[in-house]
Amino acid sequence: MSFVTQGKTKRLLAVHGWAGTLLGLMLYVVIFTGAVVVFEKEIDTWARGSLVPEAGIGTQVDHHFRVAAREVDRTFYENVSIARDPSGALRYLFRGHEEGPEGEADVVVRLLVDAETGDVLERWEGPAGELPQDTASALRDFWIDLHVQLYLPNPYGLILVGVLGLMMMFAAVSGILIHGHLLRDLFVSARGRARLLGARDLHILAGSWGLPFAVILAFTGAFFGFATSVGLPAMSMLAFGGDRAAIEDTLFVDEGVVDLAPAPTAALDFVVHDAMTRSRAQVSSIAISNYDSAGAKLLVSMTQSPGSLVTQVLAFDGVTRRFEGVRPLIGQEPSWGSTLLDLIIPLHFGNFAGLASKTVWFGMGLAMAFVTATGMLLWTKRRETQPLWRGFRRWITVTVWGVPCAMLISAVAYFLTLPAGDPYFWTPRAFFAACVVILGSGVMRQEVEVVLRRATALLCVLLPLLRLLTGGASWSEALLAGVPIIIVLDVLLIATGAVLLRREKPRSVHGSLREPAE
Repeated sequence: MSFVTQGKTKRLLAVHGWAGTLLGLMLYVVIFTGAVVVFEKEIDTWARGSLVPEAGIGTQVDHHFRVAAREVDRTFYENVSIARDPSGALRYLFRGHEEGPEGEADVVVRLLVDAETGDVLERWEGPAGELPQDTASALRDFWIDLHVQLYLPNPYGLILVGVLGLMMMFAAVSGILIHGHLLRDLFVSARGRARLLGARDLHILAGSWGLPFAVILAFTGAFFGFATSVGLPAMSMLAFGGDRAAIEDTLFVDEGVVDLAPAPTAALDFVVHDAMTRSRAQVSSIAISNYDSAGAKLLVSMTQSPGSLVTQVLAFDGVTRRFEGVRPLIGQEPSWGSTLLDLIIPLHFGNFAGLASKTVWFGMGLAMAFVTATGMLLWTKRRETQPLWRGFRRWITVTVWGVPCAMLISAVAYFLTLPAGDPYFWTPRAFFAACVVILGSGVMRQEVEVVLRRATALLCVLLPLLRLLTGGASWSEALLAGVPIIIVLDVLLIATGAVLLRREKPRSVHGSLREPAE
């Protein structure tokens, strides 16, 4: 039984189709890249060839930290953090302020310290805005930026992605209202994959099963898109007269006058053990405000504990080690807003159950990308008598295959420039250069899908070899170090390429949507 009348269904169908088509290409990019960066930590490990298993900061951090801190001026003790660097070393970050020509500026001292011996491996000091980037994370960071804001400047990219999230949520809801028969659609069978009806059935089937995921993804994505680009500035204007620093202090900094009288900070090893006992998880980082002062505070961030949907941040008094409670993500006290944010983060990123939930989120993300692509193709196929829509259908095909192909080309540029170049410079430029070439091939060649499919397949097969040739870890090294994700991603790439290459006669997207036989 349909939820709406026949007349309203037609109007909904028109709005559903136009909304999905006008912004559909950008929505496809956001969804596809989002499915990939679900594994952002695993991609980073694979790309950098890290042989350090993911772990917390350990339980013996106090002695080495205190020795290193003595070599840093007390003016940098205002904000200190301890975390594990991707290289395996411990990273100590000391933040302070100094007067400059343009007023007070943030200054940073960063130390990379051997976790076993305490030897300082690297020291950097300078303005916070000039803190060197970790070049080995260039590929992951670019793909995340492409997903989060389509590589557009702030806040325009975030706002656009927020709009796309709202559009996706509307398309999901309106799609169900149009079809009306949700239970039946869950078990619909495709009526011949080489026919228009078969493509429509696959679109309905994937969309019906992925509806809850689509709504969750759209809502949480729109929230992240608008929260920082619109919500925070609006709140600062209304409640704080435009002073964003004041609102950040209110939300994230303890109130009251801080006692800066010298006093030794509590032994960090005891705090680590206490936090691990309370949360049944590892310590991922420690933030210390006003180190070695009477008003010192410790915020201990934990990894995800078994059976928990969210990660915890535990607050301790920096001198007495007294446990002060679980710190919410925003505000000083637990609230509905903080609880909602606690839930939104794991639901959007799919990291609440490790690789199992990430795999499900990845699969459902690809299904939503398929729904977006087939929805646009179906809409334009029915209007192919109009030159405008016929041409647009061609660009849909170029986008569907061009995005993964260009992403793989950006990975090639990353590996080629990582040993001796600047991957942060070349990785995005290779992607956009590839986009220009792909768009050109869409103009020049009729069967552009065949070319892009084969190029994508070859790149999938060649990337693991390129990774190894540019200094990446071998499979035996990954096994011995206990980092199997490097092998898993290599195998998945090779298998994907092999599957695509075995299709000697690739079926054109256009041909797959032929009209049904009479």
